[in-house]
Amino acid sequence: MSKKQPNRLAQLIDHQAFAGSALPQPLANNMRLYIEATNEVKELLVDCLPEEILNTCWVVGLTSEQLILSVGSMTAANHIRYLQNAYLQVLTEQSITFKQLKQIRVVVAKTFADNYSSRQSSALLAALPKPSKANENQALSQNTKRTISQAAEHVTTDENLKKALLRLANH
Repeated sequence: MSKKQPNRLAQLIDHQAFAGSALPQPLANNMRLYIEATNEVKELLVDCLPEEILNTCWVVGLTSEQLILSVGSMTAANHIRYLQNAYLQVLTEQSITFKQLKQIRVVVAKTFADNYSSRQSSALLAALPKPSKANENQALSQNTKRTISQAAEHVTTDENLKKALLRLANH
């Protein structure tokens, strides 16, 4: 008896669970909470924050009184810190989730794609040991293929790496 595969529109967490690589439940719950809070923050601040800041803005911590946002640059962090009181007012007045919020903290998180050029990843792949002849003809399991495909579709932003992973999964 096998589990029914989730459709392509299902949440990434559902796809990972099917592939046998689900996150531990407390971590999955936090991830869902932060994704929902991120979506709500972006909706509420869409007219206040510049698009380039909204695109890199994620909720990475949330209590009833404190919101922690991650952004992609120091400029974005300074912008939010400078206008914190205005953003706090919008969030507390327009959302039940953020009703008791008293503080917004901001952290700068450079994404892997920003720090890592495709040239470096190619050099890293070239430096990895080549598979031995014994392993060359072994097929990947369905779970492994699904995990690789999902990582390519949902995790990586490097187009060359994405194509290579999809070729590997479909091989």
